Amino acid sequence: MALAAIPIVMAAALLALMKVPTNLQLTVTETALVVEPQGLDRWWTRRARIEVPVSAIAAIRIAPRSEALPPRGGLHVNGIITAGAQGDTFWDVRRGDQLLIITCLPGAEFATLVLQFANPFSTLARTRTVLSRHPERATH
Repeated sequence: MALAAIPIVMAAALLALMKVPTNLQLTVTETALVVEPQGLDRWWTRRARIEVPVSAIAAIRIAPRSEALPPRGGLHVNGIITAGAQGDTFWDVRRGDQLLIITCLPGAEFATLVLQFANPFSTLARTRTVLSRHPERATH
């Protein structure tokens, strides 16, 4: 009987872990915007690092979850977690409504990155400030 309980306990633990907020590090280097999933997010997204060349960033904005395109494939449990590469979009979102959306120019690894941060507005402001210092962004 104890062995029968193992799948139930594992499923409950997995659902509990999905409720943990996203754990992402976003930095801007001289040449790229770098997204690094940390902890379990590395496992959910199956990625350790995504680099988007600064010159490939078309726009960065905050949007409600309802504006983000519905995911296709990848890890998706509606309303709980959407993570990983799904078509030409990279997701790392839990239950959050205000999402940071990075739109890339053609030729980038992903057309769009949809990310959730504890404070998306401060992440947006900080990222835009750093990106505005890059000369190659002046035309975008």
